[in-house]
Amino acid sequence: MSKFMFFDFRCQKCGEKFAGFVKPDIRITPCNCGGEGRRLISSPTIALSGTDPAFTTAYDKWARVQQNKRKIDAKHYANHGEDKAR
Repeated sequence: MSKFMFFDFRCQKCGEKFAGFVKPDIRITPCNCGGEGRRLISSPTIALSGTDPAFTTAYDKWARVQQNKRKIDAKHYANHGEDKAR
């Protein structure tokens, strides 16, 4: 059984662009107007984890977030001991 994925489609009849939740092998899906929606080639979504110093802004943000988490954990530990349940 193939997993379902979101793909962008454009109707050949009305020109509407819409998303469809379909199997990866589906290239055409019906539009609300009755026309055929053909699958579009879209740019991929890229998420930088922030751990690569080559991407300095992402890395700096990641480092700040991690530092803030450590401060919160240290404050919680100081107030409540080893109990991490919040």
